[in-house]
Amino acid sequence: MDFNDRLISVGGQASYPISSILSMVSPQQYGVNYYVDGNASASGQGNSWESPYNSLIEALAASHAEIAVSASRHWAKRNAIWMVGDDVAEDLDLLAQKTDIIGCGSSDPYPMACVRGNHVPITAGMGCRFINVRFRPAASEDLFTLASGLGGLGFLGCIFDAHYSTFTAPSAIDTTAAQFLRIAGNDFVGAFSASVIDIGAGSVDQMRIVNNVMLGGAVAGILVTDTTTVVQSRLGLIDNNIIYAVGCTINDGNDDTFIVTNNQCISDAATGNAAINVDQRWAANNYITDATKSGPWPRLDDT
Repeated sequence: MDFNDRLISVGGQASYPISSILSMVSPQQYGVNYYVDGNASASGQGNSWESPYNSLIEALAASHAEIAVSASRHWAKRNAIWMVGDDVAEDLDLLAQKTDIIGCGSSDPYPMACVRGNHVPITAGMGCRFINVRFRPAASEDLFTLASGLGGLGFLGCIFDAHYSTFTAPSAIDTTAAQFLRIAGNDFVGAFSASVIDIGAGSVDQMRIVNNVMLGGAVAGILVTDTTTVVQSRLGLIDNNIIYAVGCTINDGNDDTFIVTNNQCISDAATGNAAINVDQRWAANNYITDATKSGPWPRLDDT
């Protein structure tokens, strides 16, 4: 298997540069590499493509346990799970600490693995990252519901698809107190029935939502509740996203937890807070198109 060929496809048009992705996911850099083939008829040892696990949950549990073994010192080196599979049906109720889950191969026309489910992880997966994985719902619920304690979680170069059969996901990611969360270089596909990214109460220190594409015409783009908190030296950042929403593209109800810069925002809503709601003191170099006009935002005539 040529991992370089598979990684060239990571992330689509809004992805990280190839050089930076490759530097993060070389197999030689990890402590332990696990392998998952969702199409395998039976689960193997998980230590090679010839004997893979056939369940992502099994691999996550194995990596989470291995990271806790102090003698190996792999908590600092990280582990990796390399995954192939066509629409693998799993609801992830646990994540592995300091582990990368990397989608390889192809699923339909997409050069990545696909996981079909609605995920509410309860096992703390500090530093867990998904790279080049497609997510689809198996019920009309959020794709990911992230509680506090999952600091450092990352979604890099993934696809979040709102629809599967008759199911529609309200949100792609619904977070609570998610510090150091990275949502970077992803495609959000389809009309989510609520906010694509819903940021709930609690600390959002150093959260980064950057370089994403949201073109499905969701009800709303990014929603930040007014009960978020942040240490001022660790402000969140919403930067360089392309967002099309029926209503508000970016709604920062707290006004002082995120810097909002360089976003391209397209809304069917009327002008004003219905299209974008961010304190102008915390925003720069955005471009907004709404029902009445378009242009740079903040606009001088809006002040």
